[in-house]
Amino acid sequence: MDILFPGRFSILTKIHEDIIRHISDKYAAEGKLYLGLRIIVDENFTNYDNPFTFYERKEMFKIVFGEEIAKKKIFLIPLKYGLNVRKDMNEICGKIMYVYTREKMWAYGCKFLGVPTIYENREGFSATNVREKIYEILRKQDKLPEFAEGIDGRLLNFMNDEQILNRLKKFCRSS
Repeated sequence: MDILFPGRFSILTKIHEDIIRHISDKYAAEGKLYLGLRIIVDENFTNYDNPFTFYERKEMFKIVFGEEIAKKKIFLIPLKYGLNVRKDMNEICGKIMYVYTREKMWAYGCKFLGVPTIYENREGFSATNVREKIYEILRKQDKLPEFAEGIDGRLLNFMNDEQILNRLKKFCRSS
């Protein structure tokens, strides 16, 4: 079956990666998994809580799920505020989707598959916590390390891009 998994994904964490692989293996094994990356204001918007543009978040997914994307198993799509998921997903893929999300409003008018249990039992998991760890590191040093708990090292390397790093430093100093 084809599944839509929408989210802001302000930073792609290891927990997100595990959830996405679980959904792909368990529910979308014979279908496609559409990852709906929520657009906050516009594709280039960033702020302290949303430090990466839509395009940077999309690139993070390509770094981690490149093989699945290349094989057309996983698709990255933008989700704008005010989006009518039922109508717009019908236009994107030609049918009404099953939606797997903790934000039930995204499933309005669609087939609600459920809430990933990892969100129900997340015991302190939060993309916000991972983002705050990154800001804490950048308050003490000029570059991100090769390893930090909760995030793929390849993504840390991606974030060490000069433009991204300068933006992250600006945000962490403003708090």
